[in-house]
Amino acid sequence: MTIGRAKKSAKRTGGRRRNYAPAPDQVGYRAKLPTGWANWLGFVLFGIVGIAVIVAAVVYAADARWADAVVAAALGAGMVYMVYLFGTTRLRV
Repeated sequence: MTIGRAKKSAKRTGGRRRNYAPAPDQVGYRAKLPTGWANWLGFVLFGIVGIAVIVAAVVYAADARWADAVVAAALGAGMVYMVYLFGTTRLRV
């Protein structure tokens, strides 16, 4: 009787490196796009609202209403950040 490692099976599949490869939706531009329907919904809705609020900030700045322009720009930046979050967050099922 020998002491040590057991014999390795003759059949090997794939190898270890394959398990560490990133998923196809986490590489390139696809990493910045949503994957599930809920993420797409938030991505589109916050995108539309964010664009509208940024346009309102430009209109307020053109009318020299600076307080409103600053608030609208800050809200628009928050909406753009939400679009980023909806785009990059992956649903775990």
